[in-house]
Amino acid sequence: MQEDHAQLRMGHAPEMLAILNNIVLGLFARLGETNMAHARRDFAYHLDKALASLDGFMAN
Repeated sequence: MQEDHAQLRMGHAPEMLAILNNIVLGLFARLGETNMAHARRDFAYHLDKALASLDGFMAN
């Protein structure tokens, strides 16, 4: 998520972006994704697939 390049410098915003990044990486790992860069691009392009995967993950 390139939080190192983010322009958010106030308060806890950088830490929150890092936490969000770790959550996303953890979800990808739980879904069995091995190539995180490809998974990010794929889920960004196919939002319906991302939401369906998240829905399936939450149901388990």
